[in-house]
Amino acid sequence: MALAVSLNPEQQAAVVHRGSPLLVLAGAGTGKTRVITHRVAHLLDEGTPPWRILAVTFTNKAAEEMRSRIDLLCDGRHDTKQIWVGTFHSICARILRRWGQPVGLSPRFTIFDTADSVQVMSRVLEAQNVSDKLFSARGVLGWIDRAKNRGLGPTQLDDIGLIEPVRSVVAKAYATYQKRLLAADGADFGDLLVHAVALLRQADKPATGQLADTDPVRGLLHRFVHVVVDEFQDTNPVQAELVDRLAAHAELCVVGDDDQAIYGWRGADVDQILRFADRHAGTEVVRLEHNYRSTGCILRCADAVIRKNSSRLGKTLWTDAGEGDKVRVLELFGEREEAKFVAQEISAAIDDGASPEQYAVFYRTHAQSRALEEALRNAGLSCRIVGGVAFYERAEVKDIIAYLVALQNPGSDTHLARILNRPARGIGGTTLERLLGHGTAREITLWEALHEARDAAVTPAACRKIAAFVELMEELRAQVPTLRVDELVAEIVERTGYREMLSVDADEEAQNRLENLQELLGNVQEFVADRPGATLADYLEQTSLVAGERAEGDRTRAVTLMTVHSAKGLEYDEVYLTGMEERVFPHARVIDDPVQLEEERRLAYVAITRARKRLTLTMVARRQLYGQTQAGTPSRFVLDMPRDAIASAPSAARPGRSPSPALRRREPSWNDDVVYDVDPGVELSSDELGGEEGVVLYVGMHVRHKDFGVGELIGWAGVGPQLKFNLRFPKNGIKTILARFCEPV
Repeated sequence: MALAVSLNPEQQAAVVHRGSPLLVLAGAGTGKTRVITHRVAHLLDEGTPPWRILAVTFTNKAAEEMRSRIDLLCDGRHDTKQIWVGTFHSICARILRRWGQPVGLSPRFTIFDTADSVQVMSRVLEAQNVSDKLFSARGVLGWIDRAKNRGLGPTQLDDIGLIEPVRSVVAKAYATYQKRLLAADGADFGDLLVHAVALLRQADKPATGQLADTDPVRGLLHRFVHVVVDEFQDTNPVQAELVDRLAAHAELCVVGDDDQAIYGWRGADVDQILRFADRHAGTEVVRLEHNYRSTGCILRCADAVIRKNSSRLGKTLWTDAGEGDKVRVLELFGEREEAKFVAQEISAAIDDGASPEQYAVFYRTHAQSRALEEALRNAGLSCRIVGGVAFYERAEVKDIIAYLVALQNPGSDTHLARILNRPARGIGGTTLERLLGHGTAREITLWEALHEARDAAVTPAACRKIAAFVELMEELRAQVPTLRVDELVAEIVERTGYREMLSVDADEEAQNRLENLQELLGNVQEFVADRPGATLADYLEQTSLVAGERAEGDRTRAVTLMTVHSAKGLEYDEVYLTGMEERVFPHARVIDDPVQLEEERRLAYVAITRARKRLTLTMVARRQLYGQTQAGTPSRFVLDMPRDAIASAPSAARPGRSPSPALRRREPSWNDDVVYDVDPGVELSSDELGGEEGVVLYVGMHVRHKDFGVGELIGWAGVGPQLKFNLRFPKNGIKTILARFCEPV
């Protein structure tokens, strides 16, 4: 194999190293997959039997690419099918299907996917009389998954920070859930890892008896002589233990980048790569720093951002491709102007012959995508959402829209059926089928069938729950003529228990869904501000048209939209990184947590290094996000970048950063006799806030309280004398205080 031709010196050193553990620190765009595949091919050329090599990665796509590239390099010289190449979960499933009996699994065991697990947990919680309004099945499974990632059982939940009564509920549900899975000869994804490690632990105990040496699992501990692991920075403690046990008698090579460890929220532990050399004596470290993707200016900006992290092994990316264009930083007035700017620039470039596939627009959270999607559509461009779905197609958004449709048109069976048990209110699928069957037989709508539930062979308990739902819908429908559409949406989110359902779950998915609901509320507020006299029917018509137009167009030639988390491993000629403000990126949830803030900085590093030729960062002076307006201050990540690598365009914010007309008090409309809740960003009169005239509320503003001092406004609710502030004080934490006891600083 002509290594010198295809590999640079550092890559070649990683490929040929033998005799001790190897840690390959592979920076973004430095060719880590090339190193892994060449190392395996070189081992085969040296005479290592294929069946004695294990190569592990995280996704099926990566595993398939790894195997195909090894096949290409070997060109038929070796039987590469005998190499164990796969994901952590597929390798564990392979082990358990062959030797899983000691942990209670037959060779035919079933792997429970997420939907299966939710069904089992729902039955467990119901049997234990746990209220689904306080503990959702997904939420409890989230805590259990967090425990499994660290190898913790039901009695060890104190180690993941659970407090009462959450700990007791989760522990009891966890124990019962595991019993039901094993009784069904099943395992969820977390169990694949936990059971495989348990099996290897048992096999690693001192041997006893004449037949001990024939134990096939003990043989597995000695099977491999070379183990290669990709993306090691994303491993959790259980995965790291699995690797160590399978590599106990092998040379271990792990490849990863501590600067790209961005999945702590789903159980990954960056310490696994940071402490690798401490746990494996004699480790050789090879740094891959020659970047083949990005220009010099982009790399210098990425390096300046990541250098602020204290928990890193350290490396500096460089390129021989030249400095390239400077990184552009632009400030615009609001998220609409930001989205319009991005859409117009990309549209103009495509008109000049550029390919839309080489343009990507990044954002920190899915909720930010709405304005960008709409702007691209208005510019006549198709877009594809990576790692998510279009805003109006997200489940929680569709649920609230379905409530609105059902209030507007009770005869819409489809929308009513969608929300009948969302959030869960004990009206199951069997009950719905009976109601629909009754409606078909009587030739009436589902809404009418709900009023005849007793005649539909529905149980008395279900009838009571249906009656409560009907009463709720009738109360909400009575408010339609008197409430603005944004007020109606807020009422639905609160009255139905939808917000409560998401708030009790601590997992990242629930928080993202909650943010999407807040963004929907912001969308409706914009709609009402632009069309003061608009009705519910007007809003539903607009959302239908938006969704319909989004479904059209050539999706094979589309601009890519995605969160930064979804961008890892990808690259584009031109990247727009939007929302570069404090509390947006970095996210407000991590500002006060040094550990999470370091992961957020790694996330920024990942975003920057996706760009090959050009990178544009955008920020705004005022952003309406999650239904509230906040003042935009430049992200610390932007401020960290070297001035000589940045091209700062003239600010597009309006002089003096005055509020946009959309944020001022609305014009009188037909329902101006209604007492409105305060909208984010409206000017409050002197009797509404501390005697000050024309005070504009925004997230991030500073407010003084006589006892607690100066605090930061993070949210508010209510109106007039009942207006309440959610304030974060440096020494006293978060407090909820009536606005009349505060004054703006």
